[in-house]
Amino acid sequence: MGETSGNQELSESLRRSTAQSSRVFHARGFFISYFIITLSIEKGFSMMKLLAGVEQVNDEETKELNNSKTLITNNNNINNNNNKSSSDKEVTKPCLRKTTAHVRPKEPADSPIKGEITPEEEEKLRRLLPIEEAPEYLTHNPFILHGYRGYLTTKLCIESIFWWTNETINIWSHIFGWMLFLGLTAYDLCLLNIHAPFGDKIIVALLLVCFQACMILSSIYHTFSCRSERDYWCFLCYDLFGIALSLLAIYMSGVYYAFWCHKELQQFYLITVLLIFVIAMVLQIPSLEVNGNVKLLVFVGWAVYGVLPTLHWGIAMGGMENPIVNMLIPRVLGMYVISGCAFAIYMSKIPERFFPGSVDYIGSSHQWWHALVVLALYYWHNTGMLYVEYRMNHGCPTNMKL
Repeated sequence: MGETSGNQELSESLRRSTAQSSRVFHARGFFISYFIITLSIEKGFSMMKLLAGVEQVNDEETKELNNSKTLITNNNNINNNNNKSSSDKEVTKPCLRKTTAHVRPKEPADSPIKGEITPEEEEKLRRLLPIEEAPEYLTHNPFILHGYRGYLTTKLCIESIFWWTNETINIWSHIFGWMLFLGLTAYDLCLLNIHAPFGDKIIVALLLVCFQACMILSSIYHTFSCRSERDYWCFLCYDLFGIALSLLAIYMSGVYYAFWCHKELQQFYLITVLLIFVIAMVLQIPSLEVNGNVKLLVFVGWAVYGVLPTLHWGIAMGGMENPIVNMLIPRVLGMYVISGCAFAIYMSKIPERFFPGSVDYIGSSHQWWHALVVLALYYWHNTGMLYVEYRMNHGCPTNMKL
């Protein structure tokens, strides 16, 4: 009897232990999922603020933050000197740098390289650096540990295009993207010259020129970002302008093709999209000192506004029962999927987050971002050409109610 009672108590104890372990497991899973989602949202919002020009920094607060964190780290290193390895200390520095990486200081530093340099000094500048020795403003990704360029002259920046660094793929991916869209410009204009009216040629040319500008400005940014911190922020502005320009081209080409047969609505949407873009760009002028939240609101409004003409067109065309809607809506969704994947990879810093130092030169998140951006722009170009071909073969619908 006692043995049976003991077995029952043991079974009950095991059941409670299993239930508790299950609750702990689910709780951990919940908190891990919550952390990942929160991190992605926070980083995405920070990127939108950077694009809108919201990010600002107080020099004294930044110095105080860095000094306090450095002091805490140093104290921990002293107290645990016997238990910590040198590899732990190496990780500390890049982790701290992540706190202020993409926040623009009020007065970015100029290049420390002054005047003429000797061949010996130039040779030293060619040496690639680990993250601990690289200029701090370049180490915004703490999982890329090697292959950094130090401060370079203009000549060496251009020369570094042909080096094997952690920026090589970033530079060349968009150089090849520029070549792709340059070739498409020549091909499309020759093809459209046979059939299409002048307005179609203009919109296709503008679309591809904006895509080329995005590619070139991105490559320039990655090439000259190591010249100085001041130049880094300057060329980053050009890079972001190229992104905004490509978004404008996507909007305007989509509106132009969707309302091809309805010129009044076409002009209305084209003017409003262009007007929002101009307002967003004017608000970036530093001398205006526009509140950062206003800038952010304009950019968010611009992004959300694109849904309106899409819904207007889809409903007016009769929904998915219309062949042209059935053909193009999935392609529009495909564009969002590609762009969303690119943004998610860029923000989450995958795969280097899980393999620090293993994809420094090839395979990092920023390189995947570049490849997917080229794919998204090329995909949208092909979508536009499909619409042009459909309109040439079928003309304008007679039952479209707007």
